[in-house]
Amino acid sequence: MNTATARRLLRLNRDFYNAFAVDFADSRRTLQPGIVRALNALRPFKSIVDVGCGDGRVGKALAGLEVDQYLGLDYSERLLHQASRDVPAGFVFSECDLTRPDWAEGLGLFDVAVCFSMLHHIPGARRRLRLMQAIRSVLKPGHRCAVSVWQFLHVPRLARKVVAWSEIGLQPGDVDAGDYLLDWRRGGRGLRYVHHFEEAELTDLCRRAGFDVVETFRSDGQTGNMGLYILLKAVLY
Repeated sequence: MNTATARRLLRLNRDFYNAFAVDFADSRRTLQPGIVRALNALRPFKSIVDVGCGDGRVGKALAGLEVDQYLGLDYSERLLHQASRDVPAGFVFSECDLTRPDWAEGLGLFDVAVCFSMLHHIPGARRRLRLMQAIRSVLKPGHRCAVSVWQFLHVPRLARKVVAWSEIGLQPGDVDAGDYLLDWRRGGRGLRYVHHFEEAELTDLCRRAGFDVVETFRSDGQTGNMGLYILLKAVLY
């Protein structure tokens, strides 16, 4: 995928989440069971960075627990506005372009990092690897991370949301294998870019980024397998 196409897809997703922030947040009022399982597997921890925090539901779920530092990062201003409501003391939400090579500089080190339902919105294998390497860079040596990606092709209701690339003036040859354009119909019509990961592809990406794979599992949705989760440990060099 060339740079111009990747930037176009990133703008598409940013515009989508800003336009439908309220409707999107309303559709996900509770934590998916896979997120709860992943957070329980990562405990105990005192500090956490939530990469692609969206409307802040993970941070708010951690309120009142023994977490001293929470940093939620997202590129959608309007989703972060949803996140900023009823923020626990010591919890910070910050607008951040997670596709920039230098986004992690100066953040410090955390016990735990999570990246739920965000990696699949990053176009291009090189950019996804760079994101995972940046996540590893903000982890304390040997500490842990959890990532999830959306699994939708096996669910007929979701597979029907796939639309032709021509809707945004692209052709299949302009994008990579596993890339899809999905339709949204809540509060209006929108389109967003999603990469569909195979499990081997996700595990290989994480290993190349400097992680050991601790566990993979599937969870969420009506079918119980609409999210692919991977638990990771930063490799000690």
